[in-house]
Amino acid sequence: MKNAIANLVRWSGFGAMQRFLKARHAVTIVVYHDPTPEVLREHLRWYAKHYGFTTLDAVATAMETGRWDKLPDYPLVITFDDGHRNNTALAPLFREFDLRPTIYLCSQIVGTARPYWWKTAAADGIGVERLKRVPDPERRRLLAQAGNDPDQDGADRQAMTWDEIARMTDVADYGAHTRTHPILLQCDDGRCADEIALCRAELEEALGRPCRHFAFPNGDFSDREVEEIRRAGYRTARTIDPGWNDASTDPLRLKAFPVSDDATVKWLSVQLTGIPAWLRKHKATSAADPADQAMPEWAGAMVKPKSAGV
Repeated sequence: MKNAIANLVRWSGFGAMQRFLKARHAVTIVVYHDPTPEVLREHLRWYAKHYGFTTLDAVATAMETGRWDKLPDYPLVITFDDGHRNNTALAPLFREFDLRPTIYLCSQIVGTARPYWWKTAAADGIGVERLKRVPDPERRRLLAQAGNDPDQDGADRQAMTWDEIARMTDVADYGAHTRTHPILLQCDDGRCADEIALCRAELEEALGRPCRHFAFPNGDFSDREVEEIRRAGYRTARTIDPGWNDASTDPLRLKAFPVSDDATVKWLSVQLTGIPAWLRKHKATSAADPADQAMPEWAGAMVKPKSAGV
């Protein structure tokens, strides 16, 4: 089904039409987690033919000054969430394709052996989606009770070390992704503020450089989170709401296209139309309606692989 949809989008010219009408002067942001170098190289080759690489700092400056002419045609920003250990293997590709992505880090997970909570046996047993929907103290209690205390080191390191992060500062920028990757909507006001503001402070202290960009864990946010981000002094905050960014976009609600870490180039081109993201959102909001349960399997393909993140 995925291949059929990909071929339909390709043969209809729908993706190319969207790039011309939407992406030519508006900014496209894509979201990865833990792709292999082999997959990412194929994606970057495709991007290089259709887009012009730029950075979040350049986009923020265009938004603040109105100088959109300083960006390339079809401007594209590549981002990575969480700070996965294998992101270090991507540095040669960043140099090869002359791009500078933003990697959003969880400041209390990178540099440690603490696991990403959704990549634990406890989370598999309880159910990641269930854990996203409970209050944060309950999520932490359930994980600890099931044998994976999120404050304790795991058997294998999953995140980048501080040395690895430092060695990539010549080819990557770093943003904040909270301290421990909770679902912010499930946190009380104090915990929400700390996860947002202290993450920036900890990253700046460790890296010795400004941290001005934020990404919402799981893409979940409300006006409260946006206000905390504004108070903490970030220039931008990135969602996973599909769409393009122009002069009318709130820089603290940047739109982006999640890309499956293992996507073929054909499926990548479909994901950049926003169709899978829209269907996933529709599926989530209508899950209570039995009439909507028969969504096609490919509609959930935007869901991130277990090897990636939430």
